[in-house]
Amino acid sequence: MGITEKEKLTVKINETKKSSEAEKQDTKNQREFDLPYSLEVCDKLRQEVDKANLIRSYPPSRYETGDLLHYNLTAICPDEKATATLEIEKFVGGGFAGQVYRVKLVEIEQMNSSMAFSDLKVGNVYAIKILIPPSNFSHSFRNLIYWLAYQGPFAAQTHYSAARVGVLWQKLIRRAAKIYLDSEDAVVNTYATFYDNTMDSFGEVNEWITGRNWKFEIDDEIFKRKNWKKFEEIPDDGSITSAEFLTKRKFMADLVKLLHDMGAPELARQYEWSTMKSQPNALKRTQLSKNNYDGVTAIDFRAGLALLPFLPMSPADFKLIIKGLFRGKLVQFDRANYKKLDEFIEKYEQEFIDLKPVIEELKVRDPQYRESLPDLTHHWIKLIYKKKLRKSVRAGIIKGWKCKGLVDEKHSESFNSSVFKFILFYLLGLIPFLGRFFRRLWGNDNYSRHIKSLFSTKGYFGRVLKAKQALTLIDWYRDGRVTEERVLLLLNKPFSFWRQRFLISWLPPKWFRFLTDGKFAWEAFKFAVTYPVRFYRDAEFREQWLLENVNAGHDEGMLSEVEADYIRDNIKDPFIQKYLKCVAVHVATLPITQVISLVAAIYAMIAFGKTWAEGLLYAGIVLAAFQATPISPGSLVRGTYVIYLMIKERDIKNYWIAALISFWHYVGYLGFPIQMVAKFPALSRLMAGRWATSIVHIIPVFGERGALLEHWIFDLFFNVPISLRKKMKREKK
Repeated sequence: MGITEKEKLTVKINETKKSSEAEKQDTKNQREFDLPYSLEVCDKLRQEVDKANLIRSYPPSRYETGDLLHYNLTAICPDEKATATLEIEKFVGGGFAGQVYRVKLVEIEQMNSSMAFSDLKVGNVYAIKILIPPSNFSHSFRNLIYWLAYQGPFAAQTHYSAARVGVLWQKLIRRAAKIYLDSEDAVVNTYATFYDNTMDSFGEVNEWITGRNWKFEIDDEIFKRKNWKKFEEIPDDGSITSAEFLTKRKFMADLVKLLHDMGAPELARQYEWSTMKSQPNALKRTQLSKNNYDGVTAIDFRAGLALLPFLPMSPADFKLIIKGLFRGKLVQFDRANYKKLDEFIEKYEQEFIDLKPVIEELKVRDPQYRESLPDLTHHWIKLIYKKKLRKSVRAGIIKGWKCKGLVDEKHSESFNSSVFKFILFYLLGLIPFLGRFFRRLWGNDNYSRHIKSLFSTKGYFGRVLKAKQALTLIDWYRDGRVTEERVLLLLNKPFSFWRQRFLISWLPPKWFRFLTDGKFAWEAFKFAVTYPVRFYRDAEFREQWLLENVNAGHDEGMLSEVEADYIRDNIKDPFIQKYLKCVAVHVATLPITQVISLVAAIYAMIAFGKTWAEGLLYAGIVLAAFQATPISPGSLVRGTYVIYLMIKERDIKNYWIAALISFWHYVGYLGFPIQMVAKFPALSRLMAGRWATSIVHIIPVFGERGALLEHWIFDLFFNVPISLRKKMKREKK
């Protein structure tokens, strides 16, 4: 007797569940650190750099999984020394403040037998942050903003005292969290600082937090959220339907108050809700946590960008700039009020007894840090009449130059001893574009020999080009701009590489690959044409698509294990099958608007454009109009299909919400997720959440995963409609 299609699918679902469980038990860590590219290829490219045997070294933009790092550590309390070996397990990401890795402690050797490193245990996992961005653009932009603010190099990267001030404050904030936020676990722990000689940057070792940003919660009473401030603690009894969202909001508000009370108002900017990009700085632990905020933990106390009075970078910055001006602060970054800190510690003296060394070191390091920068908005005319200040500022700037490779040891001593040479070298950096080149030519003998060799040593110029090719190709390969085969091809075709480097390397990775890889372009085109047809015609393909989304949603924390299993077990439910068919229609209608808009644009260009430029203008107007219109040809087809189903099945109840929403451009996809809220709330939340995040993440900075904008989009197109529906029903009674 043959096996039925239903039995085949049941077997496939069970196999998916079993393999998922097996992965959790046997290969969870390995799966977590799988890379979408080959480390062997990156290693081959790095060997090409080493093979060039250049006078000047070219450090990597970031480390790779499996790299071993050897550091001299300085503990936080007390500041004892140790040597350690750390193995990179995962590159977590990087922003303006620096780059973050998950690492395993392989070995540690203390200089004495104190308890300073008792929290660092061999075999355990930690987070390290190296205070230099992995992106050249982020690095340059951060340094420019910081220079405009303080007229010197980014201190946390280049100056020991600045690196220490950050972690010392973090240690004190963690202890204060015990008082204000119920538990020290509300703030990530910090263990040590180090200097990375390869990256030429200071860094820190912190606790590794296994956590997530937030769930997208179904909330049909969204308009009641405005009352969140009245709760001393967000109730978890179901009376608040978006408890996780509001818990994070309350946590961040309470943390901001704590930082202000401690005398750290500029650090509070990292957790101001209205910046719209601070939310990822607070993660919800997935392990057990005893704090009253359900495991929400502050993980980042390193600001990346200084706040200038003429350059607000978020909605909250307008308010912060005005408040700063009232405090007499033109520039804001990480400056603190130590009088307020003393009052706070005196008030809770017993809680800080064991952290006395931290307080004492902080009061030594902070002045050293501040006096290493010109900081004209703070020092003002002190630089004129205080010789000691001028000397410390000069020393601090020279340290920064040395970290950035502008000067070597010999010239550092020369600039420290000669004010005239120092001023001349400083002013040289003000020359646009060429200033950095002239500085390095003067201040770094190694770089000078490197430049001379370009013209005097046969083959050296070619070796430099090859090394730069290899370094750039490593980044391209990681980003998915090129495949393994094309990497090696471009390495040996310098003309093709440099043409692409100068003309189109600024494009997003997929666009870049589409224009440079014919095979990829054809496959992408073929996929775009055949995918909607296959999705509409192949029921098994649609179900597999749903299973993949469920598995991804579970991995991302959008679904619990119970919710994911429930959806998998009910995949044959008639309502889910209807939903999948309607998704198929949606996918099939996606190209309609684009094709019609393109045809209309071409017609407008030919019919109304008397010149080429005028024709392009008309075409652009038509394309923009199609994108901006609230109802599109594709959405009309999609909405009409839902009306057809209502008539065919004589069923208004299960379609009326989807019918209303499906006619709208862009958001029509949410019609059936919202319709499914009553019967399959978890699936409804998952599909709406994944739609929201996929749309928002294309927006720079504010579209970051876990930032406020993605939750706003989810609420606007999901929670607001169901809340309005509930409100209208209530008013009719």
